[in-house]
Amino acid sequence: MGDGMGIPQMAGEITPEWLTQALRAGGSLGTARVSSVHIDALSEGVGFVGQVLRITPAYDGPAVGAPATLIAKMPSPDPGAREIAALYGLYEREFQFYRQLAKDVSFRTPRCFYSAGDADAVAYVLLLEDLAPTGRLGDQVAGCTLDDALTAVRALAAHHAQWWQHELLDRSPWLGVGIELVRGAMEQAYAESWEHFLELFGGCFSQDVRDVIPTLDVAILKTLEQLSDGPFTIAHGDYRADNMFFGHPGSGYDVAVIDWQSPNKAWGAYDLAYFICGSFSADLRNKHESALRDTYFQTLLDRGVRGYAREQFDVDYARSLLVYLAIFVVNGATLDPANDRGLELFRVIFDRLNGSIADARALSYLP
Repeated sequence: MGDGMGIPQMAGEITPEWLTQALRAGGSLGTARVSSVHIDALSEGVGFVGQVLRITPAYDGPAVGAPATLIAKMPSPDPGAREIAALYGLYEREFQFYRQLAKDVSFRTPRCFYSAGDADAVAYVLLLEDLAPTGRLGDQVAGCTLDDALTAVRALAAHHAQWWQHELLDRSPWLGVGIELVRGAMEQAYAESWEHFLELFGGCFSQDVRDVIPTLDVAILKTLEQLSDGPFTIAHGDYRADNMFFGHPGSGYDVAVIDWQSPNKAWGAYDLAYFICGSFSADLRNKHESALRDTYFQTLLDRGVRGYAREQFDVDYARSLLVYLAIFVVNGATLDPANDRGLELFRVIFDRLNGSIADARALSYLP
């Protein structure tokens, strides 16, 4: 809950008085007070399902250890975004991630200065470290360089290996089970989404992909049964360039990962397929996809994963592309892209996904 302070719903509710209390409650502000706040919106065309704000506070005196800038995350006021967030439990999971798991993952993640949540009211706020001074934010529309991609893939494999078949997967119900999250979306939202999705984005796909979209939900439900035996790890769920900072020299990290709204118990190949097919131009993916997949799998082995055959990994990767498509049929039909950059991001994602599905012959894995 909100420690009796109330949970801000909009940027204007993050006042100097509220921020003073929040930073004190989180232990990062002593006797000084926040005298003023400057707020910039960062989520347009990037965040989609939440408000992401950069806050620059001024203090009325010495404030050793207090942040010079910080990032605030709150639920979106947009009904479509809140519908998607509720469908996948996004706000609650990010709230719980920073409370229960952030300190244990191998990824560099932002420090959490304060968090509060009320699931019944769908009211949440996170005050997070601003990584911009120490790293370079990725850009999914522009795409990754090969060096950045190798860094991101190695870090992903190390994270997956850390949580491979881990006992915590069954003791953290807030994580959610990826198969059940996808099943819920297919059963609750797909039938109402696919026609509108094709109206909006059908031109991004080849005819053979368009042909399977009307009944893809049925095929994905059967695919989930084929994936149900695992092995499982903690998947990030939205592993893409827009959610990564690549560290500057002296930062102490190679890559930091943000946006933990979607962690879940799932098969690791999904994160990899999501990253590779979403964060590259077609030319770079064609040149380097095989090497990136090899790097991921070899890192799993180097980190101690056993009993996972390369053949199963390759099949899991192809099936992940189909699950990715089905999820984005729902997301693309429901979310408001907000502006030109958001619409461009959707079209880039779908164009790249179409090429990945063709190259992996993923449609041949439909049940």
